[in-house]
Amino acid sequence: MTRRFDVYAPLQDFYWPGQDHSFGSQVVLKRFDTAPTLSGLDSYVSKPEWERAANSDHWLTFQWVDGAEISPSEVINLFLLSLWLVKPTKSQVALRFEIGRDEAVAEKTMSRLLDRFAWIPGSIDPDISDEDVRKASTYYVELETLCRMRGRLNNAMVLTVSGCWSHGWQTALICHAAAAETILSYATGSGLARRLATSYACIVASDSPSRDAAFKEFSTLYSTRSDIVHGRMHNIARTDTLPTLLRFQNLMRRLWGAVLVSKSLLSALELDDAGRQAYLTRIEAGYTPPKT
Repeated sequence: MTRRFDVYAPLQDFYWPGQDHSFGSQVVLKRFDTAPTLSGLDSYVSKPEWERAANSDHWLTFQWVDGAEISPSEVINLFLLSLWLVKPTKSQVALRFEIGRDEAVAEKTMSRLLDRFAWIPGSIDPDISDEDVRKASTYYVELETLCRMRGRLNNAMVLTVSGCWSHGWQTALICHAAAAETILSYATGSGLARRLATSYACIVASDSPSRDAAFKEFSTLYSTRSDIVHGRMHNIARTDTLPTLLRFQNLMRRLWGAVLVSKSLLSALELDDAGRQAYLTRIEAGYTPPKT
């Protein structure tokens, strides 16, 4: 028996003037003038929760089949990650409603999503444009494919989302650093930080001055990761903590942005260490990073 469900998730703090937009073949970002009919599930939540949901202009909607490769929570997190990669917003999903169809017509479920994407005060760009949505939908398609593959880049994606969820700046930065290592590393020997910075620079930039700037930025931020994990966090001024985290987040946006639009990178970064090393060595050919 195939159990199918229509899934509805109201978006909070999502400010886009558009109507509907497809994310992949199944997921639709849809504007509702009034809240969709949810088979009485609105009675499962508190009055303030429902009022906020009902006032949401846009809902994430899709159909899910029980036992599918990707769960409803993963679909929602992939959407939020795709948006996060475009720009920092306060957009959240707090509730998810699942309404059974066909053989599952008698089933319905309401879920509260307790893990929320954290945001840094002063960094938010709340207004979402058509181009932002288009770019996010392009990212979503590739992220969904990576999620289905359950390979190395999916591991990096999980770590990136964990960094987005983390409310402690240290934990968030460590998760993002681990995600960067997952994407960029191919060996564990000495000189790891320099190898990571070189690979990062050659992925996100093409000319030497831009690569040098990217190399220095990665090296500086990765040294903060080292201070945290090696007990030197007291060297980091409190006033520098959130700005440093924001810089690392933007570094990850730049890295993921370069990877997700490149079929060759998406393929090569799923190879074993030897294959990854061969590919990264090839794109780094001719570039000499600055001394640190």
